[in-house]
Amino acid sequence: MLLRYRSLFIYAMLFSLLFVLHIIFAANNQKILFRVVAITITIMSFFCGPICVILETKNELYGDVFQFGMIASIPICIGLGWAFNDMSFGSQMVLFPLVSLLIHSITRSSPVGDTYGLK
Repeated sequence: MLLRYRSLFIYAMLFSLLFVLHIIFAANNQKILFRVVAITITIMSFFCGPICVILETKNELYGDVFQFGMIASIPICIGLGWAFNDMSFGSQMVLFPLVSLLIHSITRSSPVGDTYGLK
């Protein structure tokens, strides 16, 4: 059962590590490292489903992993929008999840087949 969520666990651990690093780099005024980590977090937020599929080793789980990643990207992107709006409510909190859903729907409708165009 837990093996089914292996790629999601790896994604969550990597995202958590990067999140902690971005706080450490911001606190220590390391602007370049902070920006590199912030860009990586942004990419991971918008492409949660595709990244989880890339991390998945079993073809039969691609659909489930992609779906879960797409759903998980919504609150992640809301938080990203909050961060991009200087920790306050703003239009990014609505726009970013919509962009993520658009990215996921484009990726899902790939003509390649059950691999969602990723492998």
